[in-house]
Amino acid sequence: MKLKRIIAGISAVAMALSAMSFSAFTTVAEEPANDVFDNLNQKQITEAMEPGWNLGNQLEAVNGKTPEETAWGNPVITEQIFKTVKEAGFKSVRIPVSYLSKIGPAPDYTIETAWLDRIQEVVDMALAEGLYVIINMHGDGYTSMVNNGAWLLCNAPDSEQPAIKAKYEASWRQIAEKFKTYDEHLIFESMNEEFDGVYVYDNGEEYPNRAYYANINAYNQIFVDTVRKTGVEEGNNAKRWLLIPGWNTDINYTTGDYGFELPTDTNRDASIPADEQRIMISVHYYNPWGFAGQGTPTEQGYTNEWGTDAEIQSMHDIFTRCYASFVMKGYPVVIGECGAINKSNESYRVKFMSELCKAARSRGMIPVVWDNNGHGVGNDKFGLINRETFEITQPKIIAAIMDAYKGEAEPAPEIIPPISKDEALAQVKFKVKTLVVSGIADGEINGAAKVRYVFDSASNVAFNTYTTIQLSSNVAGTKSSVDVKGYSDLTGVTGCEVTLDLKNQIKTNDAYYIYMYTGSWSEATDYVFLVRRVEFLDASGNIIKTIDKSNKPTPAPALTEPTQAKPTTASPTQPISGQKPITNVKKATIKKLKVNSKKKKITVTWGKLKGAKGYQVQVSANKKFKKLIVNKKSIKKNKITIKHKKIKKGKTYYVRVRAFSTYKNAKGVTKKLYSDWKNSSKVKVK
Repeated sequence: MKLKRIIAGISAVAMALSAMSFSAFTTVAEEPANDVFDNLNQKQITEAMEPGWNLGNQLEAVNGKTPEETAWGNPVITEQIFKTVKEAGFKSVRIPVSYLSKIGPAPDYTIETAWLDRIQEVVDMALAEGLYVIINMHGDGYTSMVNNGAWLLCNAPDSEQPAIKAKYEASWRQIAEKFKTYDEHLIFESMNEEFDGVYVYDNGEEYPNRAYYANINAYNQIFVDTVRKTGVEEGNNAKRWLLIPGWNTDINYTTGDYGFELPTDTNRDASIPADEQRIMISVHYYNPWGFAGQGTPTEQGYTNEWGTDAEIQSMHDIFTRCYASFVMKGYPVVIGECGAINKSNESYRVKFMSELCKAARSRGMIPVVWDNNGHGVGNDKFGLINRETFEITQPKIIAAIMDAYKGEAEPAPEIIPPISKDEALAQVKFKVKTLVVSGIADGEINGAAKVRYVFDSASNVAFNTYTTIQLSSNVAGTKSSVDVKGYSDLTGVTGCEVTLDLKNQIKTNDAYYIYMYTGSWSEATDYVFLVRRVEFLDASGNIIKTIDKSNKPTPAPALTEPTQAKPTTASPTQPISGQKPITNVKKATIKKLKVNSKKKKITVTWGKLKGAKGYQVQVSANKKFKKLIVNKKSIKKNKITIKHKKIKKGKTYYVRVRAFSTYKNAKGVTKKLYSDWKNSSKVKVK
């Protein structure tokens, strides 16, 4: 049984541009920034900026509500850091900037002159080394920094949005005016990781929130319009490349069908050719977070290893979606933050950055590695260059980045456009067993030992970890079937391939029936899969006949019971295969929650569920449960007292419980089957 994801197909427009190659960019000479603007096109700006480096935790650092470049332990920025970055081989620098209390009150929202001047000094240091520079509005939209003065909040009430937008427009107008005479080496990024602060909604609400996403889109439009208008009469802002993020600057939620909208660019300079863009797309890549960002082994999802074929394929798949969605339409993609923390796992981090940069280069995407000057081992240790000594502390990782840009780039991926319903061999419905094709075998199919399905998945299907594709056949009364489960990244993918091995080879004049069944999605409308074609293979895997809509054979006579295989019922919590089907696992509800601050204990009591084999309990100081304090995985009773040294006075803790049952899979191995989490409960330690 195989599942091969050829590509993430996006649109017919993307297909029309698929001949575009990003492996042969025109070389751009590196010159110091000046007032003469070189109007670089997409290919040129991409090659000129790749790869890049982040000056993290400096101009976005905050002391109380005030930005301060040394507040988070870093030294004052000097020219030497940019000389070191340049000598290491980087071509661009992203300089995150927060404003917060540096912005004055309404109606003018005047930014403190001294702060703008310091930003300009740092930008000039980088430009003096011939580096391309990205500056942004970084921490002003962090929901976690509301107490530090964060104000650019997409989830603020509608009544507050006009004031937020006015402040945002005034701020970017001043920033744009400050730098309007700078040449093409300077790029503006509208904002950073803007979202509502909620990673997963537990109460059934849609994620991301579409109304909040609409506010993000509105901010981006204000940004583009405001910057462009400052360069209409003088300066270069009407033709400058601008960088636009989506929800949380997340690569999946920007690329997928979640609500991201490209801003219009109607005020750009007339010198830009009509068939070219001057907008870039900003995304971040720390995937999977358990490898890239989690430093504590007790945290859920933690791993210090990366690089399996499936992990590399997952990276390639989402990069290809970005390539097809944006790059092929003229919008470069900047991976503005990427990297992995130090867990004494250098070889895996080297492989991660090597694969990332090679995949990005072949797809016209610009990687900008995150460096916060955090050295040593553990959480937040993203440091590559020591800013006190200017020593390169991770030479093998930097070498891996630079090696990805030597020689010829890997070829850009082939893009397969999604087919329409009319072009499909069959439309596979949700939880309905679908006959894909049937007929009487002719001599061309004689000897077929395998059947390969090639299909597209729907763009509006929300998959989960119990996703099931069941393939089955009936050939001369002999049934064969295979299940493919656990693929949560098939949304919107085209050209998927799954192969079914037949129990008996097909012989001439055999009646054959080829089915496809889907189950276990949390939602689906209309069709789930559109089948492109069915391929019959010999025992060696060679194609001996292909059936699609254009050559669909005359159907075989309808099967009658008991020969016809009945579809297997599946639900989001019930695998198809296994020795004993089980019922759905209900959600556990917390009944009581008590805390003893002196003894650092939390007591949790929840409703006992019939049929549950046990429970999992998690405690976190973060309502998104991104970092866990406690993770008890196999509690037999419906009550537990947790004692932990991290439980402190004045802090709020969040607790959630879920039940699990068990079942035996097809190999007889006992597996746990968890319910969904119920809404979490919180308690404040007094």
